[in-house]
Amino acid sequence: MPKNKSLQRILLNEKEHLIGYKVVTVDMKSLGLRRNPNIITYPFYEWFFLPKEHLKNGNDDWGGIWVCRSQGNAKKVADYMRDKYARKTRIFKACLGEILYSNSYRVKTDRILLFEDITDKLM
Repeated sequence: MPKNKSLQRILLNEKEHLIGYKVVTVDMKSLGLRRNPNIITYPFYEWFFLPKEHLKNGNDDWGGIWVCRSQGNAKKVADYMRDKYARKTRIFKACLGEILYSNSYRVKTDRILLFEDITDKLM
C-alpha cells in the first residue's frame, strides 16, 4: 500500500488535511461506478461522513468514500464518464478523513470535504 505521505496536504481552518480529488456528477452525486447502488449527494464545503457501521478497511469497493490520488487520475475518470456514458462531471479538490485503504491511484476514506471545483482547470 503506498504511503499516505505521498498525498498532498493543505492547511484548512487551522488544521492539516490530506487532499484527494473527487469526481462527481454535475449535480454533486457519486458516479455509481462498479454498479454501486448507494448514490451519495455531496455537499460543498461541508464534511460528509459515512456512519461508522458502514466503514470497512481494505480494498473492497463498499465501506468508504473513494477518491483519486491525483488530478491526472481524476481527469481520466471524468474522461471515462464522458466517453463511455456521455455524462458530464465535476472534479473537486477534497480534504480527506481517516484513510481506510490506498493504492497507486485511489484512496478510500471515512469522510470528505469538497472545497475547490477544479473542473475548468482540467477539462
